[in-house]
Amino acid sequence: MTPDIEPFVRWGTPHVAAVALTLLATGGIILLGAKGSNHAQRVFCKAMSLILLLMFAVEFTWRHTGGVNTPWQENLPLHFCSFMVIVSAIALWCKKRWACAVVYFGVLTASVQGLITPALAEGYPSFAFLIFFFSHSMLFLSAMAVIFVMQWKARRKDILRSLLLMDAYLLAIIPINVWLGTNYGFTQKSPIPGCILDYLGAAPWYYLWLQLPALGLFFLMYLPLRAPQKG
Repeated sequence: MTPDIEPFVRWGTPHVAAVALTLLATGGIILLGAKGSNHAQRVFCKAMSLILLLMFAVEFTWRHTGGVNTPWQENLPLHFCSFMVIVSAIALWCKKRWACAVVYFGVLTASVQGLITPALAEGYPSFAFLIFFFSHSMLFLSAMAVIFVMQWKARRKDILRSLLLMDAYLLAIIPINVWLGTNYGFTQKSPIPGCILDYLGAAPWYYLWLQLPALGLFFLMYLPLRAPQKG
C-alpha cells in the first residue's frame, strides 16, 4: 500500500458515496429506457460498450506499468469481473442473447458483491480505489442497461446456459490458478473473511454446493423478466 494512502474502510464515506453515485446513475438509465428515443438508446449502449473496453485496457496497462506492487501473475485480466467486462461489452454492442443473459444473471449475483463487500486494500483517492469502483459500477450499470434500455427478456433456457457458462469460467481458471499460484475467481480461497463462500465449505468445493441455490436464485430472477410465451 502507498504510505500516504489511507486503508479502505468498508462502508466508510467514500464507499457509501461510490454506491450512491452508482444508484444515481441507475436512475438515469431507467429514465433513458422509459423516455429516450431508440437512437439515443442505441448510442448509449454502444458508448457504454466502448467505455468498458477502454476501462479494461487502462486497468491492464496500469497494473503492468508499476501501478500495483504485486507479482505479474496476479495482474492478468483473468478475474471473473474481467470476464464480465468483455461479456458486457459484447452484450451492449452486439445484443447477443447469451451475453445479455450472462450479464443479467452473472453481474447481479456475483459481480455486484464487489460493490457491497469490496476486496480492496487502498482507500480513496488511490487509483486502485477509483478503478475498482468504476469498473464494478460500470458492470452493474451494464446489467441495468440490458434490462431497462435494451429491454431484454429472459427465456427459461437462459438460466441453465448462464450458469454453465459461469461454471465453464471456473473450471478453466482452476488449473491456471494451480499453475500460477493465483486466486482468480476465488477458487483457491474466499476473497475476504466472512464472505458467503466461507459458509459453504473449503475452496473450490464451495462452488459445487452453490449450484442449486444459484439455480433457484436465477429462476427467481427470471420471473420478472421472462419473455412472453409464443403462440
